Amino acid sequence: MNTKLFTITLDNDCSSHDIYSAFTRLETCDESYNEAPSVDDWKMVEIACAFLRLLYDSAVFIMSAIDPTANMFFQEAWKIQLELTNAIKNEDSMVSCMAQELHEKFDKYWKDCSLVLSIAVVMDPRFKLKLVEFSFSKIYVEDASMYVKVVDDAIHEFYLEYVAQPLPLTPAYVEQGGAVVTNGSIDNNQAVSSISALDVDDLLDFDIYISEMSVNQQAKSELDQYLEESLVPRIQEFDILNWWKLNNIKYPTLSKMARDVLSNIPMSMVGPGCSIFGAGTGNKVLDEYRSSLRPQIVEALFCAKDWLQFFPAMTESPSTAVVKMEH
Repeated sequence: MNTKLFTITLDNDCSSHDIYSAFTRLETCDESYNEAPSVDDWKMVEIACAFLRLLYDSAVFIMSAIDPTANMFFQEAWKIQLELTNAIKNEDSMVSCMAQELHEKFDKYWKDCSLVLSIAVVMDPRFKLKLVEFSFSKIYVEDASMYVKVVDDAIHEFYLEYVAQPLPLTPAYVEQGGAVVTNGSIDNNQAVSSISALDVDDLLDFDIYISEMSVNQQAKSELDQYLEESLVPRIQEFDILNWWKLNNIKYPTLSKMARDVLSNIPMSMVGPGCSIFGAGTGNKVLDEYRSSLRPQIVEALFCAKDWLQFFPAMTESPSTAVVKMEH
């Protein structure tokens, strides 16, 4: 096939047969035109478009998200890995050969990032370890349990690193109307008077009961409790960061871990020729300038953006503020 530059529109309503017929008619009408793609050439184009569709849809899904989080990447990556793995077994040699070449390139990414992406999706209360088990059973079949154990061990080891870190101090109580909430219980004048009327010795057995309950609850870590709980229902507009914010008191260590994991977005470099991923993604595709920035500069730009966005409005002009700072 002649390596001319021509664009293939994935969303075009015309079928490949119609396009092939157009080239064939052009060849009959124009004597100087003798470079019409053959049937095999168009078959290769159809196969390539089918594989590119997987990458294109995943890129649009992730890059078009307003606030992308790391858990989104696993959901797309494992589906691509599975499709390419199955395509290698296709009876059509042309499909299997092209899938083999693509799989070799994508498998390098999968081997390097699958563990990190798996940990990120475990922090999604809608999926936890269940999605890892399901997807790995499709990809690795008999060896799935071995790879799931690797993820399970890694996330427990990662969690222990956060357990060793000191937790930030949290308020001991918050006010709700006329009552004061202390450790989840409401304390008001009526409650105090009723408790004070009881003899302390009458509550001794209750104190022993509470202490035994605390020991049993502490036997399981936050991570194990989180993994054993039921999955959160999947809804379209689910804010995963807000969910962890609301459950910060229940999972203080795990919420801190989730915040760091989910905000760590995997980055990739895109060459200037890979414009297929630019459609519908705005300016989120890395160009030559952005990809040349050092990590410290990128971090500074992100921090500056957040500071400027949430910084209170200045009452004085910037020039006046600068003069005052110099003095």
